[in-house]
Amino acid sequence: MNGDSQIILLFIAGTAVMLLMAVAIILFVVFHQKKMVQEEIKRQNMEIDYQKKMLKAALESQENERKRVSKDLHDDVGMMLMTMRVSLNSQPNGNSDELMQLVDETHESVRRISWDLMPSTLDNFGLFQSTQEMCERLSSRDTTTVSYHEEGKRLPLDKDQELLIYRVAQESATNALKHAHASHISVDFRWTDTSLLLTITDDGLGFDMTSIKNKVSGRHGLGLYNLENRVALLGGELTFKKNEPSGTVVSVVLPLVIHESH
Repeated sequence: MNGDSQIILLFIAGTAVMLLMAVAIILFVVFHQKKMVQEEIKRQNMEIDYQKKMLKAALESQENERKRVSKDLHDDVGMMLMTMRVSLNSQPNGNSDELMQLVDETHESVRRISWDLMPSTLDNFGLFQSTQEMCERLSSRDTTTVSYHEEGKRLPLDKDQELLIYRVAQESATNALKHAHASHISVDFRWTDTSLLLTITDDGLGFDMTSIKNKVSGRHGLGLYNLENRVALLGGELTFKKNEPSGTVVSVVLPLVIHESH
């Protein structure tokens, strides 16, 4: 009987040991898999952060280059054209009137391109005055009417947010003007307590929603696909949809962090 009891005890002990070993193995596998998942998530987050940093650096470089080219056009080329104008004024009449007109037209084109690349009002007076001025300039170039509207209480924006919103408004309005042949374009800002909604609506021919993101306008060299990445970089969302009965609606929702005063 004692022998049987010992065998039973040994069997129970062996079973318990095996169960403990099985539990230990299961726990090891679970923790190992969890660690692998955490490491993979960490790796993916690091890769995303790296891509964001690379994108931010590329975009900053792009904006700096636009700013440099704009300044060179305004300062150097503009000055050369003004010098030509003064020189033509001192010449006897002949073809000077035609040349003078050509110089004036070229100078105006240079000023317009320089302003499109980097408007001085954006740095000096901010987003909203720059956008209103852009609407007025686009309206004066063609028969298209570009209107500006804003509602709600303004919230503070940093320089990156202002530049981003301006570029979306500029690219969308220019695309509607040049490619969709719109007769009316509306640029609307709407503020909420926590976000800014920008909507650009036109009554033009509309766009193919697949190709519009890859479209890079010749003058600006900055397509809406690029802007979509920039919006995402600041935590926002850029969407496109067809306007009824014709045209396109481009919308940006940009969440804003409000710092409460104590």
